[in-house]
Amino acid sequence: MATEYNECYRPQYHITPEKNWLNDPNGLVFCNGRYHVFYQYNPDTKFPGNEKYWAHVSSSDLVHWKNEGVALSPDRYGSMWSGSAVEDKNNTSGLFDGIEHGLVAFYTVTGDCQQQAMAYSADEGKTWTKYQDGAPVIASADDPLHDGDFRDPKVFWHEESGKWMMIVAGGPVRFFSSANLKEWTPEGTCQDIHTECPDLFRMRVEGSDNYKWVLSCAGVSYRIGDFRRVGKVWTFVSESEPQRFNFGPDVYAGQTFSGTGDRVIMIQWMTDVGYAMETGHITPSWSGALTLPYELTLKRSGESYEIETNPVRELATLRKAPFSLRNTVLRPDAVNSLLPLACDTCEIHARIRPDKGAGFSLAFRIGNGQKTSFTYDPVSSALVLDRTCSGRAPVERFLSRYSVGVRPPEDNTFDFRLYLDRSSVEIFAMDGRYPFTALLFPDGDSAGLSLSALFGSVTVEELSIWPLSSMYDRAEGRDAAEGLA
Repeated sequence: MATEYNECYRPQYHITPEKNWLNDPNGLVFCNGRYHVFYQYNPDTKFPGNEKYWAHVSSSDLVHWKNEGVALSPDRYGSMWSGSAVEDKNNTSGLFDGIEHGLVAFYTVTGDCQQQAMAYSADEGKTWTKYQDGAPVIASADDPLHDGDFRDPKVFWHEESGKWMMIVAGGPVRFFSSANLKEWTPEGTCQDIHTECPDLFRMRVEGSDNYKWVLSCAGVSYRIGDFRRVGKVWTFVSESEPQRFNFGPDVYAGQTFSGTGDRVIMIQWMTDVGYAMETGHITPSWSGALTLPYELTLKRSGESYEIETNPVRELATLRKAPFSLRNTVLRPDAVNSLLPLACDTCEIHARIRPDKGAGFSLAFRIGNGQKTSFTYDPVSSALVLDRTCSGRAPVERFLSRYSVGVRPPEDNTFDFRLYLDRSSVEIFAMDGRYPFTALLFPDGDSAGLSLSALFGSVTVEELSIWPLSSMYDRAEGRDAAEGLA
């Protein structure tokens, strides 16, 4: 494994830059058997800086990521801010005669104002050409709201209208349409929905042939509704109040892949924007990581809908031989059944059935007076992620607890999957209805584990702990360590 990818706190199966700054995921697109992820990048500092680039990684399996270098660099129109990418399968743009897999990227340029520009690739993302030498395809003067906050274009093909659609925000959400990806016409606006990094995608309701539209507000919250013509324009019509994507603190700027059909996969920037600029004081040579790829499922719950979030199934390829418990009863005074296990990268799958009035707590990254825990608290009937003693903190409020009230299942059995990497934890509880994502910065040798019963006995129906391989241990992963130069 390359030394640059084995430092303290370096995630071993999450996307990070070799060096310096990373923020929003951009241009997520599946094309010809490969997943492409671009992200905001500064090659000169591990803090945001004034200039942003797009860096590029790709994968055949959503697990092992190959570094493809810098895709887009600042130009006379400004820095390369966030955006999206699509495959122009039918060459609607006219840019890809004789080319089977043409990609088109859209991004915000930020000189004196925020405008939308376009680039295209005829070699599946290896090299990019800026359309019209980088001149905006939607100028700030074309913004129907003229409020200045006009950024983060997400483009998708809309079957019903036979057009490409673009959602843009920064302030209120607005839409544009195009037949050729080059000329854009204003459509509707949602004056009451304000966000940045918007995303709009259609999801099939599980177990049915029905579809709903989902409007993501920066990957933090979502609304269920419809995308339809209202009067003379296409717009989103919300049918729900905002719902949370995640109950932990560290998700932002989420974007879904285009080109994956009914399979909806999202990746987020793994941070809280309130302290994103401070984590570089802790991490050695880089700052910023992306979350695991999350697979989203839309389920009907009575008269409403909710999204369940789970890790993509491909991650199972990283598993090593597991430690397992089956049908084991734990009592509050029991000796830690997970001694002497220790790990800083692992996957844990648990099914735990507390007795009436009892709860449980799984603690990890234990040592040197540090630990983080995931608990079911029967007193408050809540799932709680506690990182108050998790190690180093970029700001004081980082050392906090995060909780969500839950209704215990009918059989009182709680299930969850937990993914621990060197500086993060991602938990998917109760079939993914309650995800938690959080950064952690414990000492490198704080790696102990414990499972305990609270206020009574619990039955561990299943507990499997898989140590995980590094994504850099395979050929494609090693390619990623070649750097961004």
